[in-house]
Amino acid sequence: MRAQTSSQSGESRSRDDCTSVIYEQETLKIHDYLFFSMSAHSSQQCSSLAEGRRSERIQQTLRSVLRAVRCVFLSLRMQRGREILGLSDMMSYRSKRSLLVPPMFVPENQRAPFPRLIGKVISSDMKEDHIFRLIGRGADQDPKGVFSINRLTGEVAVSRALDREAIAYYHLQVSTTDLSGRLVEGPVDLDVSVIDQNDNRPVFKEPRYSGEVLEGSPTGTTVMTMTAYDADDPNTDNAVLRYIIVRQLPDKPSPNMFYIDPERGDIVTVIAPHQLDRETLPTTQYELEIVAKDMAGSEVGLTGTATATITITDRNDHAPEFTHSLFQASVNEGSTGVVVNLTVDDRDDPATGAWRAIYSIINGDPNQNFEIQTNLDNNEGMLSVVKVRNVFFSYLINHTEIRDLQSKMLCYWLPLHEIKMDHIFIHNNPCPTLFFLTLPYVSLGSPPASGTGTLKITLEDENDNAPYVFPSVARVCEDAKDMNVVVIGGRDKDIHPNTDPFKIELGKQPGLEKTWKISRINDTHSQIMLLHSLKKANYNLPLVLTDSGIPPISNNTELKVQVCTCRKNRMDCSRASSIQTNLLLLLGLVLLSILCKYPFIPPSTSCVCV
Repeated sequence: MRAQTSSQSGESRSRDDCTSVIYEQETLKIHDYLFFSMSAHSSQQCSSLAEGRRSERIQQTLRSVLRAVRCVFLSLRMQRGREILGLSDMMSYRSKRSLLVPPMFVPENQRAPFPRLIGKVISSDMKEDHIFRLIGRGADQDPKGVFSINRLTGEVAVSRALDREAIAYYHLQVSTTDLSGRLVEGPVDLDVSVIDQNDNRPVFKEPRYSGEVLEGSPTGTTVMTMTAYDADDPNTDNAVLRYIIVRQLPDKPSPNMFYIDPERGDIVTVIAPHQLDRETLPTTQYELEIVAKDMAGSEVGLTGTATATITITDRNDHAPEFTHSLFQASVNEGSTGVVVNLTVDDRDDPATGAWRAIYSIINGDPNQNFEIQTNLDNNEGMLSVVKVRNVFFSYLINHTEIRDLQSKMLCYWLPLHEIKMDHIFIHNNPCPTLFFLTLPYVSLGSPPASGTGTLKITLEDENDNAPYVFPSVARVCEDAKDMNVVVIGGRDKDIHPNTDPFKIELGKQPGLEKTWKISRINDTHSQIMLLHSLKKANYNLPLVLTDSGIPPISNNTELKVQVCTCRKNRMDCSRASSIQTNLLLLLGLVLLSILCKYPFIPPSTSCVCV
C-alpha cells in the first residue's frame, strides 16, 4: 500500500511538471503567433523589435523542447508503472488535466492561402491510437467547416476569411477519442475570438437631419444632435467617432454660425443673438454638411457624411403697423355690414401666429354700433356697422359758447368756423382742458330733421407759467448734527408735459456751493443740505427752478432759512419772528391807507379767457 501511494505521488509530481512544461511551451508559441499577427499592420516600424523578441523566443522554445522530451520519458515510465500496479482506472480523472486548450485569435479579412494555422491543442497522454476531435459552431455546426483540427497533432486551422461584424466569437469544444470513438479526454472549451479591423465606415442613422432654432436665441443654444454608428469593435478606436462641420450654406452673415460637439454630435449656435434675426438674415434655412470620422478623428480614419437643415423660426418681435394713419369710409343711413377694410404691415412670419393680427375698438364707440373682425385670408381688419344709426348732420349756427359743465363759468366764446380740433390755445384758462359742447344740427336726409349733437374739444396746454418752490421757509438748529435742512419741491400751474421733472439748482452768486448743497430726490423734490454749521440768523438762499416745457421756463426764487437756537426740544427763532411781525404791521398800514383813499370796488363775477 505504501508503494502504491509513493508511486501515485511520484506520478502526480511528474505529470504536473510535464503539464507545466508543455503549457509554458505552448504559451510561448501562442504569444509569438499573436505578436506577429497583430504586428502585420505595422511591420516596418516594428521589424527590429520583432527580430529581437523572436530570437529570444526561439531560445526559450528550445529549452522547453528539451524539458518536454524529458517529460515524455518520465510519462512512459509512469504509464508502465500504472499498468503494473493496476492504476489505469484513475486516468478518467487525470485525463482532464492533461488536455491543454489555449484561447485562440484570428484577424478578420485575412487573405489566401488557406487553411491557416491559428493554434494547437496539447495532450500529455496522447497515444498512437488516440485522435483529436473538434465540435461546435464553425466546425460541425453552421457555419460548418470554418475551423478544423489535425486529428494526430492537434493543430487548429481556419479555412477562410472571417468577418467580425458577422460573428465576433466562436465557442468550440476539443476532445480526444480512441479509434473506436470512445471518449478518452475532454471535452474542453476552445474559444476563438475574431480580431477587428477598421473595415466599416461610420453611418448616420438618417441621411438628412432637420432642426429648428428660435430667432434671437442666446449663444450656445442646442439646435439638434447628429448621431452616427460604426459596426467595428466598440472597444477599439475603429469605432470611436468624431464629428465636424465641413460646410455651411449660405455662409452669411458668418461662415461659422453653428458648432458641433466633436464627441456628442450636438449642434449649437455660435452667432450672437442680435445677429440671429430672421427678418434680416439672407435666408431662414441653413444647410450644414456634417462628417463623422472613426479612429478618434485621425487622418487614417474612415468617414461618413450627412446633411443637417436648420430653420430659423419666427419670434413675435415685430408689432403690426397700420398702413395708413387715417382710414375713411361712408355708409348709408340705416345700412349695416362691412364699411372699410383696415390693412396692417407685420414683418413676422405669415405662417405663424406672430403675424396674425387681432383688431379691437378701444374708444369712440360707446354704444357698440361697430365691430371689427380679422380676415383670415389677408390679415385685414373688417370694420362693420352692426346697429343702425343716423350719422349725417350739419351745424347751422355761427358761433358757440364754451362753459365749464360743473361751475357753468363762461370760459371762451368763438365763431364756429374757428374751431380746430387739433389746435385750440386758451391763455389763462380757468376751466378744464376737456369740453363737451351741445350744438343743434339738421340732418341731410329727406325730409330733413333737426336735433342736437355733442362736440368734444380738448385744449392743449402752453408753457406759460413759471415753476415755484414749496415750502418757501425752512428752519434749522444752529448746532444741529443733521445737516439736512429741508426737502423742497417744485410746482407749476401748467399741465404735463410742461411741468416736471423740475431742475432745482443753487443761484449764480459766488460762494454758495461752499455752504449749501442740493441733492435730487425724484422728478419733483430735492434735498437742501448744509456743508457746515451757521450762526443764528435769517438767510435767503437763492435758487433757480426750471420746468420741462418746450421751451423750458426758469424761475429765480429764494428759500428763507431760519437758523434758530434749540434747547430741550424747543426752537428759539425770536429774531426771525420779530422781523416777520414788523413786516406784517407795515403791510397792514399800507393797505389801510389805500382803502381810505379809494372807494371800495366789488370784484367782477365773470371770468373771461383770452
